[in-house]
Amino acid sequence: MTETLTQDLRLIEAGFPCHQVGAETQRERGASSALPPVYYLHVWWARRPLTPSRAAILGAILSADCDVGEFLRALGIAKPVAQLPDGSQWVLVNPTMLKRISWADDGRSGKLAIDTTVRNHFAKEVDRRAHKRTELTALQAAHPALEKNAVLIRWIDDNTPLDDQVLDGKSELAVSLELADPACVQDRIALAKSDVVKASHGGTLNIDKEDLYGYDRAFKSDPPAASEQLTVLDPTAGGGSIPFEALRLGHNVIANDLNPVATIIQYATLDYPKRFGSSLLTDIEAWGGKLIDYVAERMEPVTPFCALPPAEIAALEQHLADHPKLVASFSGPEYDQQGLIYCREVSCPHCGGRVPLLNSFWLSKEGDRWAVLLTVESNSSVSIEPYRLHGAPDKETAAKLDAGTVTDGKGLCVHCQQVIDGDEIKAQGRGESIHGKMVDRLFCVAAVRFQPKRKKSGQLDRYASGERKGELKTQKVRFFRAPIERDLAAIEESAVQLEARWDEFDKLGLIPTEDIPPGHKTGEEGGEGSGTDKPLKLGTTKWHQLFTPRQLLGHLTLMAGLKELIPLILEELGEDRGRAVTTYLQFAIDKGLDYNSRQTRWHYSRGVINNTFARHDFSFKWTFGEMVFAGPHSGARWTLSQVCDAYQGMSELMEAAPEGAAVTILSGSGSAMNSVADSSVDVVVNDPPYYNNVMYAELADFFYVWMKRSLADLYPGLLESYLTDKVSEAVANPHRDGTAADAAAEYEQRMREMYAECHRVTKADGRMVLMFTHKSQEGWETLTRALIDSGWTITATYPVDSEAGHSMHIRDNASAESSIFIVCNKRSSDSATPGLWKAFGGQGVQQRIIEAVAAGLGQFEALDLRPVDTMVASYGRALRVLSEKWPVLDGDEPVSPIRAMNEASRVVAEHHIRKLTDGRLKVEDLTPEAAMALTLYGICGLQQIRFDEVLNVSRSLGIALNSESGGYDATLKSIGYATQASGKATYHAPLIKRNANLRLARPEERNPKRISAPQHEWDVMQGMIAAYRKGDVPVARAYLTQHAEGSQARIIDLLRVWTNEAEDDEQRTEGEALLFGMGE
Repeated sequence: MTETLTQDLRLIEAGFPCHQVGAETQRERGASSALPPVYYLHVWWARRPLTPSRAAILGAILSADCDVGEFLRALGIAKPVAQLPDGSQWVLVNPTMLKRISWADDGRSGKLAIDTTVRNHFAKEVDRRAHKRTELTALQAAHPALEKNAVLIRWIDDNTPLDDQVLDGKSELAVSLELADPACVQDRIALAKSDVVKASHGGTLNIDKEDLYGYDRAFKSDPPAASEQLTVLDPTAGGGSIPFEALRLGHNVIANDLNPVATIIQYATLDYPKRFGSSLLTDIEAWGGKLIDYVAERMEPVTPFCALPPAEIAALEQHLADHPKLVASFSGPEYDQQGLIYCREVSCPHCGGRVPLLNSFWLSKEGDRWAVLLTVESNSSVSIEPYRLHGAPDKETAAKLDAGTVTDGKGLCVHCQQVIDGDEIKAQGRGESIHGKMVDRLFCVAAVRFQPKRKKSGQLDRYASGERKGELKTQKVRFFRAPIERDLAAIEESAVQLEARWDEFDKLGLIPTEDIPPGHKTGEEGGEGSGTDKPLKLGTTKWHQLFTPRQLLGHLTLMAGLKELIPLILEELGEDRGRAVTTYLQFAIDKGLDYNSRQTRWHYSRGVINNTFARHDFSFKWTFGEMVFAGPHSGARWTLSQVCDAYQGMSELMEAAPEGAAVTILSGSGSAMNSVADSSVDVVVNDPPYYNNVMYAELADFFYVWMKRSLADLYPGLLESYLTDKVSEAVANPHRDGTAADAAAEYEQRMREMYAECHRVTKADGRMVLMFTHKSQEGWETLTRALIDSGWTITATYPVDSEAGHSMHIRDNASAESSIFIVCNKRSSDSATPGLWKAFGGQGVQQRIIEAVAAGLGQFEALDLRPVDTMVASYGRALRVLSEKWPVLDGDEPVSPIRAMNEASRVVAEHHIRKLTDGRLKVEDLTPEAAMALTLYGICGLQQIRFDEVLNVSRSLGIALNSESGGYDATLKSIGYATQASGKATYHAPLIKRNANLRLARPEERNPKRISAPQHEWDVMQGMIAAYRKGDVPVARAYLTQHAEGSQARIIDLLRVWTNEAEDDEQRTEGEALLFGMGE
């Protein structure tokens, strides 16, 4: 690839294949078991995926006229394809076949010798294609909606029949690395799971490997070495993904972060894997093993593995009814404990009974279903007994199990059935209530036993060959049991040991006795503070109080063991290598802190422990889990294995990185990178702090107070402060700054200072790329204004899908599917005179924005963007015009970036309406409310979209967005929304608001009074659908005639859009039937 750093456009500024990058990014993040190793090295709260990180760097370097295919290959989006003699192709996915390819030095072409094995695999491919093609063509004919489905048609074409004689007389095949199409695969997966396919096929359609990606996850591929070694800067490098990919490309990197926890993560992510390679893994494992043995020996007395309960013995005896002599071999103590499960317990202020606070009675919904039964005892106590469910519960039973004894922070007394107020629960948590004190109650143990495995035939399964030939195969059986006296005695003993050793640990300086500071995520003492229940609101004032006595004893024992080992490690390995090993051992401890605290959560849907930072806060957990520190499969052993696996993965990814690239790691504010020379950086790539999304410093203190106790001497000057720096952090923190408005102003100022510093260090022809995800109007306005004010011209914005559709934060939300690349170059100086929004001769900034956005729509069309993403991409065109003429005035009023973006939204919205109706409708043809409803439907269908996003569109169209709870005049230049109510409520307004999101109402959700007296075209269209449901086509036709005299064609156009753009198969089928009945 030819790289350039001229003033010419870069690839990321023109024709960037964001749909393919986004599809591969979704794939990278889609399976937690296959994430890049940097993800599970250590917690960081906003780690960028590797694929878009590499794409941003390469895209900012490569010329806009480079071969996009070569760019995608450099990302690893390419698959091995055998070229058959008749010109057809065979995608090679079988590991046996892949191992047989002899690749040329360039890795792009190769040879596959044809032997019996290859011929056999080819014959299977011939049969596979024939079967799949038959299956797909039958599916195509099964439903009208699939007949012309583009995804299905291409899928069929990709399974063109192969000539089974084509290899006759041939000795080898040419193999080439061909471009893959992950976006197509994503569409294929979605189609296979769609309702219409399930209904027609009888379930989800299976996709063969040959019809999937055809290559391993792209981040695993080795990128081509850069032709020129450049310098890449990330001023807030966080978890280090961006500089990690820059190093793999062969560039010098400068990674900076204010937070010392992030800085140490960067040493472990960037420096050590590159410097020491895979050889360091042996040292980490060896010294880690010593540390695990140290803690296991000392924690074994307080870690009992108990006898199997009678119910499990009975289950084992039933399993081995035909082999009773084997029972004794498998009826020993439990093999492992996967979690000790606690709940909070309080005293009822009404009756005095003790009340366990469970947010659900479920223990596990996966595999064998388990729940707990609560029984009120005569002494005002409650017994809790786990039990296994046989089969799926009915809806009524499931609802009762879901209910638990606490909802929305309020408890339900199981003795007197009265509600326990949330303030009372908090007061007991702080020890301030006259009624009692909250305690942590161990109520269940998730344990493991073994039993012989059986074949499908029912016979016991044995190894058929090898050293273990004849031995029984075994299987794990997880079960839940109530704690017995040994369990409870061990808890008491651990508290006694902790108290006895407190002074010893304290003299070693190991106990994190630092105060938890008041903050946005930690709350205020005395119960003050907004948001979720925070530590200080519940009386937890010291960092060590976030752990049970046994958890704290185990963590402190690990720290003591590491403190003993550090001088030995340094003596044997030397200072640099020893520092690296010690850092990874501390990371293993840190992972244990994350998974073994009172801030964890028992995830009853999966039956596992969720880590402390599964959410980016310190929210109070009603049930939490504890891992054991002793035993062959202890939590401590697991955390060490996780760190070792992460290091091995990182060192393997870094193995092929070109030699000579320099790693510079800085710790300080991004606004004062004084050691970086002026005009010395070629490319800045940055994932900026997202406004008020994550309070990094407040969260990082959780690890910092432990890290500094073992690593301070190894990183001089880095870990000397009491806690992390929250004053200088570039986030919008209303707790720190006083009010939300002050927080926004402070955030903007800090962003401006940081990007002014980036401007100083970047070369004149350099580029800066930001990965921006926070999509609120305030976030956009703040960041873009900071960029323009600090001397940058925004040259492009591109959406890149970064979240899989099942994410809890974005499910059913059309406006949260993508991260946004914001591309900038250096503006030499501001205009001598302000630019004019409107000027004579149509030469004002407004008109130039209209022209620039219109010109970009064709390019965006080729990128196959969703409508909401097209709008995002158009912002870049508008902001480029605005920032080139900055500052811009409309009369005496300054024009903000948001106004330019609104203008872009208007152009896109008008274009989209024309496109949806084949040019038959324009915005001005419809009543304002109907025009706005149609525009939103084209953008997001019936999915939720952020209120701010809708506000942008409404402003661009000059249509007000008003709250309307009942009937209102809908002929004004406005659109109404109603707040969603519980039950089967109906609404006059076409929009429904829930929290910070809006969505269009379905026909059945519209108020009958409004539908019977429709005020505009959208009302008539939805009323016609409602009439069709009541009495089929005749009733719908009568409704249309009554309410749309002279404008029936316009309503039919709307119905056609409603049908063609429907994501729901039932909605589409209904629309097609109605259109057919109306003669369309």
